[in-house]
Amino acid sequence: MNTDAFQNIEQKYIFVVQQKEMILDWLEYCYLRDPAYHFGTISSIYYDTPTLSLYDEKLNSDYLKSKVRLRWYENLQESDQAFDVKCYLEIKRKYGTVRQKERMEVVLSSKKLVIDPFSDEEILSLPARVYELGYFPTGILVPMLLIQYNRYRFVDAQSGSRIALDTEICCTHVNATYVPGLPPVYLGAGVLEIKGKHRQLLSSLHPIHVHLTK
Repeated sequence: MNTDAFQNIEQKYIFVVQQKEMILDWLEYCYLRDPAYHFGTISSIYYDTPTLSLYDEKLNSDYLKSKVRLRWYENLQESDQAFDVKCYLEIKRKYGTVRQKERMEVVLSSKKLVIDPFSDEEILSLPARVYELGYFPTGILVPMLLIQYNRYRFVDAQSGSRIALDTEICCTHVNATYVPGLPPVYLGAGVLEIKGKHRQLLSSLHPIHVHLTK
């Protein structure tokens, strides 16, 4: 088992989708493109209890919040060909603005991820392994949503902070047993995420702060 654990301060800001190009241009002007992963599609299956207790932690702005998800970095399409996809089972915890994340690598068939991820036995059984990451949920965890978006990544050479711009955010699938709705559902906003040592907006982002809501 490979695990990756780290913690730092995380800030998130939202913006209306119409401001994407302006904000992206400013990031291109101020920062360096991530040399390894500047742009890509991210897909995540989010787990929760049948009563949505993890969602309630976020909704109620609890000091301690947890996320359990299965994440991969390929833009998969339904096809006749099945192939192995490197995924990560992740536990993300936030203590105020400080985050801690642990994850382990798992390999799944592409067909499991795109056809019906909410009924596949292997995906359903993955929460049994969260104990290996030091997480002990208070109830059973089941897959609820599949969220997909495009991410641009940058690095601030001055502070060492990492900046991500998430756009085209969409819920592509839902577990109809627990979540009402008819996907796909697109979010009318994007997310600017900053990870580093600072608790306040970077000074280099002040010229566009009027377009950002924390």
